[in-house]
Amino acid sequence: MVKIISDSTCDLSQEVLERYDIDIIPLHIVKGDEELEDGPQIDIHALYEWADKNKTTPKTSAPSIETAMNVMRPYIDEGREIICFSISSEMSTSINVIRMAAEELDAEDKV
Repeated sequence: MVKIISDSTCDLSQEVLERYDIDIIPLHIVKGDEELEDGPQIDIHALYEWADKNKTTPKTSAPSIETAMNVMRPYIDEGREIICFSISSEMSTSINVIRMAAEELDAEDKV
């Protein structure tokens, strides 16, 4: 059975994630000197208020290789193949992190 994994830029609802058994590799949101792991715990209204107050937009940073490996490892260990969705490589290095994690797991042919 194929496992679907996406980075957090997909912004899917919890209902969709559960219904289709989709796992998420979280990016990080950078607000000035503060870095937060993306996910449902992020207060989007506070994020917009921060952006308005600071006249800038938050940035994102790619997940760590370790984070990507931790999300993918259980499915690789089960012998499953993974389809992974990510933001464009023109906008983020997330897909490269996912590729490197697959290499570290010796699973390039599975991801």
